[in-house]
Amino acid sequence: MKKGKKYLSFFIIALIFATKASADIVTDWNLITVKATKIAGYNSNLGSRIEAIESIAVYDAVNSIKQFGTPYHYFVRPAGTASAEAAVAQAAHDVLVNYFPAQKPSLDSALTASLGNVKDDGIPNGQAVGTAAAADIIALRLNDGCEPNISYPGPQTPGAGQYRPTPPAFMPGVNKQWGTVKPFLLKACNQFRPLPPPAVSSEGFKKALAEVADIGSLKSTTRTAEQTHIAQFYKQDAELTVNEAARQLAIQHHTSLEDNALIFLLTDIAEADARIAIWDGKYNYLFWRPVTALNANADGNVTNNYAAWQPLLATPPHPSYPCGHCGTVTAGFEILKVFFGGKNTIELHTTTAGEPARVIQSLTIGEAENGWSRIYGGIHYGFDVDAANKLGNDVARYVLAHGPKKK
Repeated sequence: MKKGKKYLSFFIIALIFATKASADIVTDWNLITVKATKIAGYNSNLGSRIEAIESIAVYDAVNSIKQFGTPYHYFVRPAGTASAEAAVAQAAHDVLVNYFPAQKPSLDSALTASLGNVKDDGIPNGQAVGTAAAADIIALRLNDGCEPNISYPGPQTPGAGQYRPTPPAFMPGVNKQWGTVKPFLLKACNQFRPLPPPAVSSEGFKKALAEVADIGSLKSTTRTAEQTHIAQFYKQDAELTVNEAARQLAIQHHTSLEDNALIFLLTDIAEADARIAIWDGKYNYLFWRPVTALNANADGNVTNNYAAWQPLLATPPHPSYPCGHCGTVTAGFEILKVFFGGKNTIELHTTTAGEPARVIQSLTIGEAENGWSRIYGGIHYGFDVDAANKLGNDVARYVLAHGPKKK
């Protein structure tokens, strides 16, 4: 156990110094936060919530010292000189220790390393502001509906179009409660609920089903090698892609500490609220996955042990409509477009073993590839993607209009 803790501490400290020449303390702690959620085994719903909370604590702490924007919730003028960099590190650290107490030794080491690089005055006062901002948002998010976790076993006698657990693991649907979690900025979870998916008897559904049956099959003869790479590359948790893009763009554009605090706040809130809105849609419509539809008879029953058709990727354990990956990436990327423009060359990386880095020439291309990846992978219909992209755009516009902004 001690050896593991030493390794984790070294790992997180190494992350800070790996890009220290060009990053700043906001991007440093965003990376530490994303890594901490994955060390804890969090999925995209749980992870995006923590990332939003961390970014809010960081923003409100920096804004209390720099007074450059409207607060999210916390604002207290510090007594005397206060270091904004120290406030960032302390705020992020305190949020993460609160939610991941088992990681405290490594997070403490990361904090010490960060503070050791702070050159300005007022470190203790900055730390005090960071601690207060973190405590404020942690208290605000108590009892926000994220717990207890509720799973969905599926209907006892499912009919055509109805979701039920899917192979290979046949796990119950995850995080059924997520569509009722208190949003960070949206007025209601169902504020941007998409229209219902097409009826299974409609031509629209049949066309979308035929498309995924052809190009998303494990044995597809029409899917190209490049399309297979796209499916495999983007299968990692969606918030990883968005936060990596945000860090790279912040580094490329040399954005200020204040700007980065605001950019990551809005990006991570958009992702988190998009996840909540998507889960509202998923468990409201309870629409079946392609692997079920393509193995079901006319009554919606699967009697062939899912042997007739298999997708390229394993189907995630939750309803199909709308697409979670798509809405998350679109919401986050649409925020980033406002600050950095649409045309930026970014080299993205993936957790998918064996997949090389992927260079995209614009965030719009990234959104499109991410959406198509779910069809190429055989786990979503085209209308899942379209509805989620619209939802992601709606969420991003709302967050930009109603979230904190520069004075």
